[in-house]
Amino acid sequence: MKGLVMLVVLVLLVSLIGFATNPTYEDYKEWYKTQNYEDVEVSNKLEKSVVGLVSDFVADNTVIRDDYKIYSMYTIKSNDYNYKVVGAFNNFFVLANGKTQSAAAIE
Repeated sequence: MKGLVMLVVLVLLVSLIGFATNPTYEDYKEWYKTQNYEDVEVSNKLEKSVVGLVSDFVADNTVIRDDYKIYSMYTIKSNDYNYKVVGAFNNFFVLANGKTQSAAAIE
């Protein structure tokens, strides 16, 4: 019985911390821009501005956020691209980053 109580307390504690540290959509957009800066190897302010504008446009028009209160799932899906990220504990973790099987089969 004591073990069960400890398990319940641990689950509640982790859930409470997850709820308090679930990143917002704005946090995701900033993280997404940072990832794009690194991918493109931005070296000056003009390039950074252009990449930032494009990243904002992509995020605003294609990202679907599913908020589960203790974590969030961010998805960008198209016919040939699948990108999934989990936001939890003030961090982002990429689950899927690449082409779908149908797009890979075409190449």
